[in-house]
Amino acid sequence: MNIKVTGKNIEITDAIRQYVTEKADRLEKFEGANTELNVLCKVEREEQIVEMQLSHNGEFIKIEEKNEDLYASIDLALDRLERQMRKSKEKFADKNKNAEYREKEQGKSVEGGTSKEGEVTLTRTYSLKPLTLEDAKLELSKSDDIFLTYVDFDTRKVNVLFKRNDGSFGIVISE
Repeated sequence: MNIKVTGKNIEITDAIRQYVTEKADRLEKFEGANTELNVLCKVEREEQIVEMQLSHNGEFIKIEEKNEDLYASIDLALDRLERQMRKSKEKFADKNKNAEYREKEQGKSVEGGTSKEGEVTLTRTYSLKPLTLEDAKLELSKSDDIFLTYVDFDTRKVNVLFKRNDGSFGIVISE
């Protein structure tokens, strides 16, 4: 964990820097690969303000605490930061747990033999656009799809244009 301590209207002593570093050690259980903690200590009127900005696993957390004592502000800010990180970690774990459960259930239906042959397992919807044959060929050649269903501009019938293995196109014309 990279910790940077700076001050505004206050001189950051080695004791303050060491206190922040020692207290921030409890955040290591949440630490990711590139965790950065920026601590800004500042004095406004009679209040000691501590702002902490944590960059953790692509997530950004900002905490601000005010108190008459600088060390108390640091403790309060670290407590809030720890709660936020714990909440974020639990949310991420729940999300992964739900994703694993869904994948497991989907795997059971395919691998477990509970799905019946000939059953519809995927449904896609799209709107049919009136196109000329040339426009349909152009649109199909730009996409990665192997077929395109469209409404013929002249006949107003639904047609299916498909790519053939030799690079040419085939067409299915409805009656």
